Amino acid sequence: MKARDLFPDQLAREQLGASQLADFEALWSLSTDWHEAPNERRGGWSGVSRHVLDDGSAIFLKRQENHLCRTLRHPWRGIPTFYREYRNILRLSAHQVGAVEALYYGDRLEPGRWRAILVTRALDSFISLDEWNAVAAYDEQSQRQSLITATALACARLHHHRLQHSCLYGKHVFVRRTPAMGNTYQESDVRFIDLEKLRKGIRRERVSKHDLDQLLRHTDGWNDGDWNIFHAVYRQQRAALQDHQVTLR
Repeated sequence: MKARDLFPDQLAREQLGASQLADFEALWSLSTDWHEAPNERRGGWSGVSRHVLDDGSAIFLKRQENHLCRTLRHPWRGIPTFYREYRNILRLSAHQVGAVEALYYGDRLEPGRWRAILVTRALDSFISLDEWNAVAAYDEQSQRQSLITATALACARLHHHRLQHSCLYGKHVFVRRTPAMGNTYQESDVRFIDLEKLRKGIRRERVSKHDLDQLLRHTDGWNDGDWNIFHAVYRQQRAALQDHQVTLR
């Protein structure tokens, strides 16, 4: 199989190139500490490092070897999980759903090993929803409600396109530390991460139920009133997106 070196756009290629990191070999051999210790399974491994580029911005460098997932098109050999994640990031971008930003994907298939790299931009101005809830001041109720609303809008757009995150926990929903516009959060202030398991479902209701059940069970810091706001906004936005789709036909 031909080696892959994929950039989402020329700007990403140029930014990595300015730090001499626009090719697979340079990224694979980069000496940097692990941000997450390598995860080993079934004869393969996968790990994450954080690195600061020459321009001062930070990236996450994810490297793996023989860390594969099976798909309908590749039921036996499988594909690198980072390749599926890279394609899912681009899929969300195409649907204007907030996600971590990909800068590069590459892989090399050699006898006995399949190496893959995924580079994403660090979300330094964001924190997880769980972290935000842990430090938020409860007297800032208007800001809190706007964050819940923004999260509901982002989830509604994700599910409108029948996209199931499949691991929708509070730690995988990132929000800006402070809103980009004034004191009110917008949908654009929400980003989804950990997209290896994202898939397209057949029915929106099934996709929605799966993800929202997970979000309810695995998100810390929201009370019943918060969830009532979330579900009301979510239902309203799902209906609005559906009406807009029908109008365009």
